[in-house]
Amino acid sequence: MQFTASDFEIFQARFQGDADWNGRRLDIRHRLQAFGEVFVEGMHTLGLAMDRRESLHHPQASNGKRVRRQRTMIFRDKKSRKVLQSFLGKDLGKDLNSAVNNVHFQLGLDDRGAYWGMRLDPGAWYDLNVLLKRAEEEPGRQEIVESCAKADGFQLEIDRGGARPLSTMTTRDWRDLAGTVRPGESGLNIIQRMSAEAVAAAGEDFGQGVCTDLLRLTPIYRLSCWSTDSPSGVSW
Repeated sequence: MQFTASDFEIFQARFQGDADWNGRRLDIRHRLQAFGEVFVEGMHTLGLAMDRRESLHHPQASNGKRVRRQRTMIFRDKKSRKVLQSFLGKDLGKDLNSAVNNVHFQLGLDDRGAYWGMRLDPGAWYDLNVLLKRAEEEPGRQEIVESCAKADGFQLEIDRGGARPLSTMTTRDWRDLAGTVRPGESGLNIIQRMSAEAVAAAGEDFGQGVCTDLLRLTPIYRLSCWSTDSPSGVSW
């Protein structure tokens, strides 16, 4: 999988609402989908069953009639979602088929370049709650620090605030986050970015590099993903 400089140009403001570019955006969607399928297979070899979704590639009401970015999102599979839905109940668990309501991996493009990593949006409050519960005390905090140390190059952002290097965060940093971040209100983003020029120059090596990077986030994903035996699981 590779992207060229022209792939990023269609996310410029003058093209975002133009349906004539849907064909080009569909081609990008197919490439993102292919990457997502490869990553899902890689996660399966690690014992993690995942599904993938792609964002809309054409302007419509739900995206404000503008395609500002495109991405693929990889998140817990249908079977796991049903278990979580059973725990949450019909009302709280009704939107679990949406990737943004689950902790998820992502690869996206916008007019500046590419970005990839792991996200916990406000809708994935049950997953963020698990991570923060682990961060409240030991040995959970140390497990988080050790997992993040394996993810050099990623930045941590809270609610689009100032980024900090993920791999250098300490147990005290995570303790402080556990006391200030509010599941359901806040979002947490672990992210790397690359300029459009650098992505184009990387050629076919780009996709493999991103896949390798995302796999390094598997330990922190496991610590964030709700399950029946995680903190705030069935005993919550």
